[in-house]
Amino acid sequence: MRFSGERQVPTPVERVWAALHDSEVLRSTIPGCEELVPLDTGRYAATLAARVGPVADTYRGAFSIEDLRPGSHLRVRVEGRGRCGRLEVDLRVGLATGRRPGTTALRYDADAAVSGFVARLGNASLTVAGGHLTGCFFRDLDRSLRSPARAGRLASLV
Repeated sequence: MRFSGERQVPTPVERVWAALHDSEVLRSTIPGCEELVPLDTGRYAATLAARVGPVADTYRGAFSIEDLRPGSHLRVRVEGRGRCGRLEVDLRVGLATGRRPGTTALRYDADAAVSGFVARLGNASLTVAGGHLTGCFFRDLDRSLRSPARAGRLASLV
């Protein structure tokens, strides 16, 4: 499955970049993220819970962030295994100054693959679930960036 799009984030590029590298922000914005344990710079052990239709599973595996062009392009990889199958996501993200001053245009292009029982639900169900999870991520990222406590911490990382 492939997901791509662009979102306008009402926060400057530098703060969005810092947020996308902050384990606390990531844990609170990744839908279903139960645990994100740092292993090394940009590498984590992850536990993600997901539900698609009648099927619920918990995936355990790896989550990594690689800076392709620091400040503007990154790559996220997720690999996990659960009772019902495997999950793999390869996500590329580009950040640029948004349409208005102080905003960020965040472009994303993701390839996602599932195997096992979940894959039997079909592309239509998985596409709907993927769109929902993407929407939840951006909603929670926006909330996180607007949080006064987190905004101060992210500003210190820039």
